[in-house]
Amino acid sequence: MQAELSPRAQSRRTFLKRIALGVAGVSAAAAVSGQAGSSQSAGTGLPGPGSIFEPRKADLRSHWAQKLSRFRLW
Repeated sequence: MQAELSPRAQSRRTFLKRIALGVAGVSAAAAVSGQAGSSQSAGTGLPGPGSIFEPRKADLRSHWAQKLSRFRLW
């Protein structure tokens, strides 16, 4: 025998179901829109030479010298 659900429990269940469907819809829409934007910007790469974001060769040398100085290579 199945117990009758009170109107409050039924509305709570409906509310939670609607919230879950809403969250799933929003996350699906975000995933779809994120994939569309990422495919366009994937091939852009780093800025060209002379950019302020390009690391200098001396900085790269000192960075790797610091990293490798931890090891006793010589």
